[in-house]
Amino acid sequence: MNMRTAQIAWRALRLLTRYPLRSALLVLSAALGVAGVACSVNYGASGTEQLLQQIRRLGTNVILITPAQSRAIAGRARTGELVTTLVERDYLAMKRELPSIARSSAVVTGSFRIKAGDLSKSTVIMGCEPDYFLIKNWPVSEGRSFDAVEERENQRMAVLGATVTRELFPHGSPLGQRLLINRVPFTIVGVLTERGQGLDVANEDNQVYVPLSSAMLRLKNTDHYDGIVLEIDRLEDMTPAADETRARLRNRHHLRAGQPDDFQVQNQKTLLDTQLTASARLGFFLRWIGGSALLVSGLGMLGISWIAVSARTREIGTRRAIGATAADIFLQVILESGALSLLGCLVGLAISWGASSEIARANQLPFIYRSDAAGFSAAAALTLNLIFAALPSRKAAQVLPTVALHTE
Repeated sequence: MNMRTAQIAWRALRLLTRYPLRSALLVLSAALGVAGVACSVNYGASGTEQLLQQIRRLGTNVILITPAQSRAIAGRARTGELVTTLVERDYLAMKRELPSIARSSAVVTGSFRIKAGDLSKSTVIMGCEPDYFLIKNWPVSEGRSFDAVEERENQRMAVLGATVTRELFPHGSPLGQRLLINRVPFTIVGVLTERGQGLDVANEDNQVYVPLSSAMLRLKNTDHYDGIVLEIDRLEDMTPAADETRARLRNRHHLRAGQPDDFQVQNQKTLLDTQLTASARLGFFLRWIGGSALLVSGLGMLGISWIAVSARTREIGTRRAIGATAADIFLQVILESGALSLLGCLVGLAISWGASSEIARANQLPFIYRSDAAGFSAAAALTLNLIFAALPSRKAAQVLPTVALHTE
């Protein structure tokens, strides 16, 4: 940078303090544009991450088989009762015949009253196999879960959800304590991490989990399952595995062509694809809104700079009269706008951090700050503002000293 350019830059920076209101408006305009884009992107990313967390809670690559409602019994109209055709032989056949199954668990559920000490409540009890917690990516926060041997031996063990633990054991650890489920004693061996409500609307933290055999024999006295959870090796195998599962179950249940299924096969890939498509659309609209904010910010800088140049016609004419060239004036005005735009972008980045954090907290979303998107929005805002600033800079450079000095 030569001496003349350095002097012009220094003059431009000094002039910024002479017009504090104009400078503040230009900084605010650039800051709001950058903050708008960054907050929009961060909000979309937080929503997507929460969605993925909820899907992980349901388990990845999962197929869920549940009984259908019976349509008629003995010629009567639809009753709404669940059929009882999901039995152990179906479950064992699927595990044996479907090579794509990585893990599996049959489940039974029921609502029972539980009691610990002087406290009691009614809640959902789920009987499951040890792999159920691995399929659901659900670790324990305290203690342990039951293993396959304990499940097969029909041992009376219980793993509590976080909400149940707080309500029944508010002042101490529940490990080793006795829990009465429908007056049947169980020993508490673990507490699961808190998960919150998921996409299936179930509050899993408010449930108690016991070995499948114990639930079927000691609590429900049943020989059929309320559901079967299958984890498939690969995501691309989900749809073929779901189709094959449905065909094999229809064959095992001796359903003729045209007869409705007496079970439901829910493919989580369909849910995943639907939710991610909706999330992508939301992200597109958020980026469009953020881009619009950036454009409005640039137009605001253009308008303020244009008015400022018109108000400084006499000053610019005087500088031209004492030797400043049109290029000097253009450089000075665009350096003023560029410096204010750069400052505004930095302020916008700072605002976006705090605003994104507050938005995430208010909407109970995980806080995510996309630094790459924030940096891109700042660079885009700076570039756009410089392009818009070129118009008033060009206007300033075209001011003739003879006309400017005669302007009232």
